[in-house]
Amino acid sequence: MKNLFAMTSNADRFLAAMKALEKRGASEASWVLLTGLPGLGKTELVEWWAAHKDALYLRAKSAWTPRAAMAELAERLGIAPSKKSVELFGQIIGVLGRSPTPLVVDEIEHCLRDAKVLEVFRDLSDLTEIPVIIVGMDAVRTAIQRHEQISSRIHQVVDFLPATPDDVRLMADTLIDGPLTLADDLIAKIHAESEGRYRLIMDALAEIERHAKRSQLTRVSAADFPAKLTHDWRLRVARRPGKPDKSGKGVAHAS
Repeated sequence: MKNLFAMTSNADRFLAAMKALEKRGASEASWVLLTGLPGLGKTELVEWWAAHKDALYLRAKSAWTPRAAMAELAERLGIAPSKKSVELFGQIIGVLGRSPTPLVVDEIEHCLRDAKVLEVFRDLSDLTEIPVIIVGMDAVRTAIQRHEQISSRIHQVVDFLPATPDDVRLMADTLIDGPLTLADDLIAKIHAESEGRYRLIMDALAEIERHAKRSQLTRVSAADFPAKLTHDWRLRVARRPGKPDKSGKGVAHAS
């Protein structure tokens, strides 16, 4: 698989939100919220974007305190953190004030238990006007509304959606290494089995690429892959011991 980034429909909508942010009126409304279920490519997108924009990327921790969050940010900025929180905050402001850098905070749901951590990022963005991109699960959108001083800073919300068949085709064309064409029925199979989850699509494409290289194929279809291409343990059917089904072999139930 090629080490490239596929510009899917989710990526297009995120980039459109960032472009809209640049044209905002209120300077303090500098936040963008990305939400979506696991497996839809949120982290991969913001890591790619942060790398290309020289942005700061942090993954929130459940044990974060305001000082712990600032210390991790200071480390990213190459600052030797002061022992006093007030001075540490001043150090960060000094660097970001001289060189404004966008900040990405992934898994933001870990910060919702303690609004003081969110308030640190709010103060930083208010004083430096840096864009702040926060990323989390679907529930974050509702939960963050309880924090008016934070939600009022959010200029754009991007809901990550399952991949479309066109996204699957785009990912195949972008990521598969070698001259290989996937038939429409194989694209449809990947889309149906993965339910549009990007992680599972990537797994399927990797398996297709391996099979094609082993068999020296330049075109593949669904007929070449009669078995399932995607595997998610949460969707597997397990047999509960001790409770036979009609065949006497056990009862199947969704895990």
